[in-house]
Amino acid sequence: MTITPRQQQLFDYLSRYIEIHGYAPTMAEIQAHFEWKSSSTAHTLLTALEREGRISRIPHAGRGIEIIEPNPRADYDIPLIGIVSAGKPIDAVLTSETVSVPRDMLGHARTFALKVSGDSMIGEGILDGDLIIVESRQTAETGQTVVALIDDNEATVKRFYPKRRQIILEPANPRYKTIVIEPPQRVKIQGVVIAVIRRYKTKPEA
Repeated sequence: MTITPRQQQLFDYLSRYIEIHGYAPTMAEIQAHFEWKSSSTAHTLLTALEREGRISRIPHAGRGIEIIEPNPRADYDIPLIGIVSAGKPIDAVLTSETVSVPRDMLGHARTFALKVSGDSMIGEGILDGDLIIVESRQTAETGQTVVALIDDNEATVKRFYPKRRQIILEPANPRYKTIVIEPPQRVKIQGVVIAVIRRYKTKPEA
């Protein structure tokens, strides 16, 4: 049975949520996760999943959703939310695409993908054109590779070193200078890089 990409995104979210928490999300949590303005969208998609035999719902139960057809080998669609710089900070370029990733690439929180522009993180194995998988967080540990937002409009991928009065964003390429931001409040952590996907290009035959 085939379901739509939007239904698949909801099914993947439900499967992952239940796996992590041991119970299903509420309707309000589903609506908040997908940032839907109306709960009717969730109801419509859940009804479709139930009709396709993917889930069952227990009437009048706040967390009354059960997965009927779990697939531990299935890939999960996560949003490709834009392009981010691994060189000089640039404005993030938003997209509406998705990327399929295996279950073990998913973080414990909301997970998304970004396409990398630049080579300042080659020492971390992140090359120009790679896709980075990011676990959404507002904090990070010293030395972690993060997606940082500077002054609310410039996004960059760098190693994160917080100091008392400044934030140091360090490249992994000696060709680039370390970025020092003062005061620390100018930097907002968007997430921590947890995986890299590389799409190899093959030389066309003559």
